[in-house]
This record gives sequence, C-alpha cells and structure tokens, in this order.
Amino acid sequence: MKRNELMNALYKEFDLNAVPSEDFDGHTGGIWIRDDICKPSTDFYDYANGTADRDNVLNKFLAHAGWHAEPNDAETILIWQ
Repeated sequence: MKRNELMNALYKEFDLNAVPSEDFDGHTGGIWIRDDICKPSTDFYDYANGTADRDNVLNKFLAHAGWHAEPNDAETILIWQ
C-alpha cells in the first residue's frame, strides 16, 4: 500500500492523525502518528511495548499493508515500509 493510501486508511480504520514523517524529523518515506495511538480503536496500543506485539490489531493491519511500526520515543510512533 502506498504511503498516502495508508495514511488515509489509518484515519478511516483507527481515527489516527497520520502525517508524513518529514513533518516530524525530516526523514523521508515514513509516517508519523501525530496523535494518541493508545485508544480503543487500536486496542489500546502500548507505544514501545505494542510495536513488539504482532498480535495487536494495528500491527496486523500494518503488516497486511506491507508496513511496520517503530517507536521513536516514549510517545512517538513512526511507521515504515
């Protein structure tokens, strides 16, 4: 799935404010979740711990789209292909 398509899907499926990673740190090609990712729609995704839990609903969605989540700091998740 292309980046713009995934950003739209993250908003539609999980109500996440997903924007290009360039808006966060200038690195190109990724997605920054500029939102609280720990909410009911993501099954209360647990930031750094949640990225390792492949059974998480959001991780399954990302893997199916060919992407993966990566913690940047305590409350920042970036998504890469």
